[in-house]
This record gives sequence, C-alpha cells and structure tokens, in this order.
Amino acid sequence: MRALTFKQLGPIEAIELSQIPLQRPGKGQVRIKLTSAGLNRADTLFPEGRYFFKPAFTSAYSQNTTAEALFCRLGFEGAGIIDEVGEQVDYQVGDRVAITPLALDVCQQGCFAEYGIYEASSLIPTPEALSDQEAAAIWMQYLTAWGGLVLDGNLQAGQSVVITAASSSVGIAAIQIGNMLGATTIATTTNVDKVQQLKQLGAQYVINMKSDDYVEQIKAITNDKGTDLVFDAVAGPDIRYLVQGSSRGGKIIIQGMLDRRPMEIHPGVLMKRLLTITGFTLDKLIENKEQLQKAIDQITNGINQQQLTPVIAQMFKLDQFNEAFALLKSNKHTGKIVITP
Repeated sequence: MRALTFKQLGPIEAIELSQIPLQRPGKGQVRIKLTSAGLNRADTLFPEGRYFFKPAFTSAYSQNTTAEALFCRLGFEGAGIIDEVGEQVDYQVGDRVAITPLALDVCQQGCFAEYGIYEASSLIPTPEALSDQEAAAIWMQYLTAWGGLVLDGNLQAGQSVVITAASSSVGIAAIQIGNMLGATTIATTTNVDKVQQLKQLGAQYVINMKSDDYVEQIKAITNDKGTDLVFDAVAGPDIRYLVQGSSRGGKIIIQGMLDRRPMEIHPGVLMKRLLTITGFTLDKLIENKEQLQKAIDQITNGINQQQLTPVIAQMFKLDQFNEAFALLKSNKHTGKIVITP
C-alpha cells in the first residue's frame, strides 16, 4: 500500500510517497481503508522536529532495523471504512469511523495512507450527515475549538469571544461553536479578501488586523467592556493588542503560535486587569475521557442539527501531497485541506 513517509528530520520537501506492506489487525484493533485525511500545521512541524513531541522512527514493517530502513508515517487525523476487525472488537466491517486525533502512533499509524491499523478504542463513529471526505475535516479542529472555548474558556451565552486567524479550520470551528453557544463571535484576519468570507461563515464581526484599529473596534462592539475570551492562534508581540482589548477578568487562551517571536506583555497590566493567559493543546482534552466524550457528543449533535458544518478548502490526491502542503504554507486557503488516497 502507499503512504507518506520521511526517513529523518528535515524540511517537508523530504517527504515521499512510499510503498509499505499491508498489515492485518491484532486483538482490539481494526484495519481501516482510509477515505480521507485532514492536513494540519502539525504535519509540517512534525517532520522538522518542531512539534511538541519528536518522531519515533520505526521499522515496524520490516525485519531490517538499520538506520537506512527506519521511517515515519505522517498524518494526525483521518477517516475511512473498516475493512477488517481483530478479536474482541465491537465494530463491524463496513462501519464508517474516524481516528481520534493524537490517539495514535503517528510514525506507525499516520493517516496519509491507503490503509491503517488502529485501536478500536481510538475510533469515533462518523456522523451520518457527513460525507467520507468531510469525515476527516472535523475532529482535530472541532475538538480543539471545543476544548479551548468550553473546557478551558467556559464560554457562556451572551459573552464575547475573539477568534484570531479565523479562516483556519480551527478558527472556523470556533466561530461555529461560539455561535452555537450563543456567544458574540469576533473574527480577526490579516487578509482583506477573507473579511467577507468570514462573515459568510458565521462570524458576527470581523476585524482586519492590518487596517482596522483592533482596540477601538473591540470597544465599539462590546460597549467599552472588552472581550470576555480570546482564542488565539497567533501569539507573538501583537498579543499586546489582545490584552488591551480584553475585559477586566478576561481570559486569553493561546492554541497556536503562527508568530514565533517573543510575546511582550507587562505583568502590571495582567495584575491590574486581572487577566489570565493560558496555553491549550488538544492532548489536554484527549486525556480527559469524560470531557472528550462530552465534546464528541455535543459536536456530533451540532453536526446532525447543521449548526456545525466543516468547510473544505480543497481536496488533493495522495500523490498531490506537495501541492497540498504548498497551499497550507501559503495561508491563502479558508477551511480544511483534505488529502484522499
């Protein structure tokens, strides 16, 4: 079968489409014929050694354990159809499922492939309302958004939430979840062409960070109160504007670092305004089984009621992966980039 792999840490240009053996599931496992996989920022950082954990290169498909034979698959989330089950598994052949993001060994089970072996306990049934392609465009972003807004942010109806870099798949998911919760959703972008797109995608307000005065816009939207919550994917020195626009007792949750420059925040401002700045990564939610199931149930219900609708920017075949990665790097897309076998 075919799968995207890399053999050492380095630029994403070293990723290649490889032939690897097709395996059979063991006890408690299923084999999935993958129909789609979502492309995430993690897929660019991981091969470069810049993600939160490093690749554990494997020789799982070969008896050859020399350095030249070691490799790592790629793809943090995917979906497909079960085509074989191991012992002690309740799922059936033909069931449509997705793999819980981060609940897999990426190097051995990466989803940019034609097939994968996964633990049955890591699977999520695909909502009936979704196509096979859409099924890989939901869980990473909606679980991340739910974890930040609900689990950590405790966002309530009537409160305001700012979503930065809002044209990303996580940003769009956060807009939709914020609206579903009854909050006032304020999206930001640096691209003038995306302002109208974000309004069409449900953002109640959109601020262009390149041309608008962020703090003045926030004052006008919130009647001088400031924002209750900020869900930030950017970080960097411009976080000072998010701080200035926050309400007394407000919270800023950092879930990304598109700008890797140091943040510049005077501690006196945090103390005087009683602000909280905290980081969030999806593994916090994945490790909390009770909250994870609650999130899955609410997201599935939102999808079935058409309150949550995944937005696919573009789909690429597996052998077009270079084009898919180039589009992600360009930041010109809106929504999720999906790769299909």
